[in-house]
Amino acid sequence: MEKPHIRKMTPKDLVFAISLTDTMNWDLTEKDFRFMMSLEPEGCFVALDKNKRIGLITTVSFDRVGWIGNVIVDASVRSKGVGLLLVKHAMDYLAEKKVTTVGLYSYVNTVSFYKKLDFKSDNNFIRLVGQSSSARHDAKCVRNMRESDLQDAIDFDKLCMGWNRERLLKKMFKSSTDLCCVAREGNDLLGFVMADRYRQEIGPLLNRPDQDEEAMLLLRVALGKLAGVEVRIGVSEKRARIIDALMDMGFKEEFKVLRMYWGDWLEDKGCLLAMESLERG
Repeated sequence: MEKPHIRKMTPKDLVFAISLTDTMNWDLTEKDFRFMMSLEPEGCFVALDKNKRIGLITTVSFDRVGWIGNVIVDASVRSKGVGLLLVKHAMDYLAEKKVTTVGLYSYVNTVSFYKKLDFKSDNNFIRLVGQSSSARHDAKCVRNMRESDLQDAIDFDKLCMGWNRERLLKKMFKSSTDLCCVAREGNDLLGFVMADRYRQEIGPLLNRPDQDEEAMLLLRVALGKLAGVEVRIGVSEKRARIIDALMDMGFKEEFKVLRMYWGDWLEDKGCLLAMESLERG
């Protein structure tokens, strides 16, 4: 194999992207990749050996923070430096976007690979899967998110996460308005949750660190909206109470990932209960 070259992903690569990620049972679809390409049109890449596609990587940038999502190489050319080439190309791209921190979720078997690239370990997340069901609850402070709540949620998210995910959250709200909820006490936003019916996934879910009861209410309301559906959610391992509650509801651990950062460190303010996705933080 000659040294691979890398180019921007285009819609013509979607069939390849889906077939490659299917080998890892990631259940990604054309809609998933089109969503990523709409968020970061110049930041999704394909690796080629001559004219043969052999790998891909996706990224997204949020001001000073970038995120590396899907990284996968064809099994026939693994351990030949293709993954390293893709990640370095992605990081060069993010550097051009003036990113000073790059984050990602690493599977257990790839942690050592990212450590060699100076990524540092931060926090474990557990991916849970289970059958959602409706349940009675006293959720007076929780209601559907309105257009007038959206900017408060964006500001709260920025304060908690340390970067601005406005365009992502606006896209999520537009596509799944009925699955977005807020917890409010008067004019104060205590937390919010979003979900995606298409992906059958809950997240992000953020709340003030001292508002666990409200966080649990947000989660139960979101689960109730997806009643009868097999749902996935990635929860911070630090939120043991939430994990235990999900286990009591019949959710099972699917896998664990480690959140890792390169560059400027981001303080964990303890607000993030559930990730938005593996691909975007």
